[in-house]
Amino acid sequence: MNITIIGAGNAGCAHAFKLSQSGHDVSLLKTSHSMHDDNFDVIQANGGIWCIDHTRKDEKSFQKVSLVTRDWGKALKDAEVIMVQVQSNQHQYIAKELSKFELEKLKMIFIIPGNLGSVYFKQNLKNDKVLIAEGESTPYDARIIEPGIINILYKNTRNAIAITPRNRKEEGMEIATQLFDTYGYYRTNILESALHNPNLVVHTIGTIMSASRIEATNGEFWLYREAFTPSIWNLIKLLDNEKNEVIKFAKGIPMSYLDACKFRNEPDLSRDSLEVFKDYARDGGPKGPSTIYSRYIFEDVPMGLVLLSSFAKKFGIPTPISDSLINIASGLVSTDFWATGRTLKNLNLNHLSAEELVEYVNE
Repeated sequence: MNITIIGAGNAGCAHAFKLSQSGHDVSLLKTSHSMHDDNFDVIQANGGIWCIDHTRKDEKSFQKVSLVTRDWGKALKDAEVIMVQVQSNQHQYIAKELSKFELEKLKMIFIIPGNLGSVYFKQNLKNDKVLIAEGESTPYDARIIEPGIINILYKNTRNAIAITPRNRKEEGMEIATQLFDTYGYYRTNILESALHNPNLVVHTIGTIMSASRIEATNGEFWLYREAFTPSIWNLIKLLDNEKNEVIKFAKGIPMSYLDACKFRNEPDLSRDSLEVFKDYARDGGPKGPSTIYSRYIFEDVPMGLVLLSSFAKKFGIPTPISDSLINIASGLVSTDFWATGRTLKNLNLNHLSAEELVEYVNE
């Protein structure tokens, strides 16, 4: 298929490499100058991406990418699938930009991570026949290690998504499974998918509760290996409870962070979930964050925790842990995440009653 990936960071580059390797015609679109400019310039000059692939015994290879560009029109011209892999803070902007184009061949927009960003695309698209997939975790975990070279660290065993409109989910899943073999698993609705984004839990608690160590180690911090002690697991369970109460109210299926981690990462689902997490932390979990001024705070708190809290308030569900984490994170980096976060109001859904909102997310 003709696939346009919007976002040329770690995830965008890794999945452009893999999709091109699988024979798809990939356009890689960079939309800003906020980061990774030197990496993009090298990829554009080379016409493709070098990759060290840990999932293939650290095989190093080069993969040509059909188009590497900053030109929206060229990147979107023949797109059948658009994969949005920018930080979710930018979803509203991306959705408005896409609304300027006809996108006549487009079949599906795939947003990973979603954090309910699918709502913006639904509201802005001219063509209501286009499917929208709300994703929660990318098939591959990767990092740019130097300009032009991506290091793929890990491949998920399974990835779940929600398709909107839900009555066309089989059609959407058929497209998703042509992209990556990890797909094939449905979430009940788009809110369930948004709140099962693992970063909402693991990035926020892990970074907030390790802030002093992150700053003291000067880049030598490993969140998955170091942050999750017994007392932190107690906190995660409490946050899980809040998240799952919101999911249940919206007629979704609750799942703990650890069980969701096992579902994504482990072929043998009979294994203990905590042991699966420890294996991932040791063998696949990436280094970092090197600073608290990272997407682990600036994306996952406002786009994840604030979203959770906003829905919970509408549903009449108390969220003392989520709200406390938002307040502490705001204080740590002197930013009001209540003001910048994703809420029902800036999703243009605040006029709906709780019952109407449940109906909306379930289509």
